[in-house]
Amino acid sequence: MTTASIAPADLLDLVRDLQPRASVFLHAVPKAVDLDIGEDLRTRWRKLAEQLRAQGIDKPTLAVIEQHIAALAVTPVAAAGYALLASAGTIHLAQPMPGVVTADRARYSAPPELLPLLAWWQQHPAYVSVLIDRAGAEVTAVPAAALAGNTVTVTGPDDEIERNAPGGWAQARYQRRAEDSWHHNAVAVAQSAVEAFDAVKADLLVIAGDVRAVQMLRDHLHKHVRRDLHVSVVRGGRSPDGSTQAHLRAVADAVAEYANTRTAALLDQSTSSPIGDAVEGVPATLAALAEGRLQTLFVTGEPASERQAWAGPGILCTERPQATPDVPLIAGGLADIAVRAALLTGASVHVLTAAQAAAFDGHIGGLCRYRPAPAVS
Repeated sequence: MTTASIAPADLLDLVRDLQPRASVFLHAVPKAVDLDIGEDLRTRWRKLAEQLRAQGIDKPTLAVIEQHIAALAVTPVAAAGYALLASAGTIHLAQPMPGVVTADRARYSAPPELLPLLAWWQQHPAYVSVLIDRAGAEVTAVPAAALAGNTVTVTGPDDEIERNAPGGWAQARYQRRAEDSWHHNAVAVAQSAVEAFDAVKADLLVIAGDVRAVQMLRDHLHKHVRRDLHVSVVRGGRSPDGSTQAHLRAVADAVAEYANTRTAALLDQSTSSPIGDAVEGVPATLAALAEGRLQTLFVTGEPASERQAWAGPGILCTERPQATPDVPLIAGGLADIAVRAALLTGASVHVLTAAQAAAFDGHIGGLCRYRPAPAVS
């Protein structure tokens, strides 16, 4: 079984040509399921396959998805949730995504359904985790949307880290030597952390470990990284004391809190922006998208409603199916059409819960790059 992963930029190739593609999102296997995981997955797939056939999926694409899910059925990898994007007999994305949906979903459409995928990326930003003591650290770089990352063990250049000494006139010298060693080792950890930031393009640093070493690391990083870096200090240590799982949970909580904080900040910006800098409702949002004015699209990740929008050659999005023989339009879900227009114009997509989206007329809105030109009288 092969697994493909894509980045947000790769989505452009999947939405630009308005060719139908299959999107399949599997929810986690219920804990109370009586069947084994493989049999449960095969049973659920049969229902999804019927839905895709009814929507007109081509045989090569259906076959390649079926082969992939058959391979998943003999492994536990899909038990927590999974996502697939495919077309023309090719798998474009195949990735475990725990908790991405609460019910199985399958669509064969143009544009494809991408909101669960975008919601997953939003909730799993790239970050660097550092578990440090006075001798060195474990530095883990986790790319966006990943469940795990690459860990590098950093051993500081100085091994004289204890301030213990018999006393007397040499005591101060021992202490200074130990302090110097701590600083040198923190510098080595900071350098490794900076390299990790660059590797995964992270804006979040999660630190745990010895209190003095944590402070030294923060002091050294301050000189090398940008000011908008978000730092979260959590519990944990390098000693093998059985706290590994608690530390991993603390890191996951810190990442989730950071993602939620970003959402809250954007929503605050949308409500406090002057008139013209933010839009809400279907007509205003689609107009801003069509003109390339939208910088951030707010849209709900809940199952799509029956409301539609249209797109076609040279037309990013419109809420009215006006077409000419030279410009045929394709109907799609409102959210899917809006997401495609956002991706093609370089706007970011921020997926909201149903409760968050309820604050916007029509459950859709956004922040603009600039205001529309005034109407000429």
